[in-house]
Amino acid sequence: MSKFRPYIDVPLLISILILITFSSLSVWSASSFSVPIIERHLIRAGIAIAALLFMSSISPAAYERSAPYLFLVTVLLLVGVFVLGDSTNGSQRWLALGPIRFQPSELVKIAIPMMMAWILVIDAGRPSLKKIMTCLILTAIPAGLIFIQPDLDGAIFTVMYALFVLYFAGMSWKLIGSVVGIIAVSLPLAWYFVMETYQKKRILQFLDPESDPLGSGYQIIQSKIAIGSGGMMGKGWMDATQGNLGFIPESHTDFIFSTFAEEWGYIGSFVILAIYTFMTFRVLWLANQSESTFARLVSGSFALSFFLYSFINIGMVSGVLPVMGSPLPFFSYGGSAIITQGAIFGIIMALCLRKKSICAPSN
Repeated sequence: MSKFRPYIDVPLLISILILITFSSLSVWSASSFSVPIIERHLIRAGIAIAALLFMSSISPAAYERSAPYLFLVTVLLLVGVFVLGDSTNGSQRWLALGPIRFQPSELVKIAIPMMMAWILVIDAGRPSLKKIMTCLILTAIPAGLIFIQPDLDGAIFTVMYALFVLYFAGMSWKLIGSVVGIIAVSLPLAWYFVMETYQKKRILQFLDPESDPLGSGYQIIQSKIAIGSGGMMGKGWMDATQGNLGFIPESHTDFIFSTFAEEWGYIGSFVILAIYTFMTFRVLWLANQSESTFARLVSGSFALSFFLYSFINIGMVSGVLPVMGSPLPFFSYGGSAIITQGAIFGIIMALCLRKKSICAPSN
């Protein structure tokens, strides 16, 4: 048995611990000082750190070999959601295995980048049209299973993970432009034939939240009030009114940044944004330093996915983007998401920090 030896990037680990610390303070106040909620949050944060340490100790070669098996297991779990899944708020997205209840779609964040990279590193050079189509067809399987849960946001993110890998692999800008064009043309069709009523409400609420201030626009209006009332220095920890008094629904989950901004103000918000930006560029830099093509593709995709989730969450709570089911990494209250992010950063460290002599890189 090989000796357990995690490979840790100290700047990334410190950044994660800072986010979790601020997150715990915000969850405590936003949940109206609920002891069960903060206990569960701290336990899950601890599991996320443990997952990071464990995943960082695994050989990069093992990750590359296991990519197709992980993809297959993820698809099977998504299928299992329809047989044994739990339904919450009209969506069947959760799977319970004994005392463990988790969201299989979270595994897609890991499985898709690794599977796409596994396909692309077989031959060097830019991905051919055949390889691109193979990647997109395989991506369509989990994306379709997530879409019919229903979870349109998750299905879109799944496709984005694959596109990130293809981008780093050198997919031509002509093809990228074609994909963007197809998406733009299909938006009107998606509005009439694909999107659910609640999803249309989100977009209309984003365009004009004041049109229904007590209904669909209530949450975003209250969120913007909370962020604005924080001012430069904030009201102080536990002194927020919008989040603590329940004016913002889901104030300790997807909208936790509103409570944080109210308590810590512009300066605190700037610090958090700076940490997310630093972490994104740090991972991109580590990926660029790697000698393995597989490591570069996977880590680069993870970096952009991390930035995408951060950007979308902060954008939606501040009214810049429509509301989507996008938790703030290492910040929002929730089990599957924070543990998955811990595992992802462990994989990044394993792929990028191990030396060539022990990782058997692809190229």
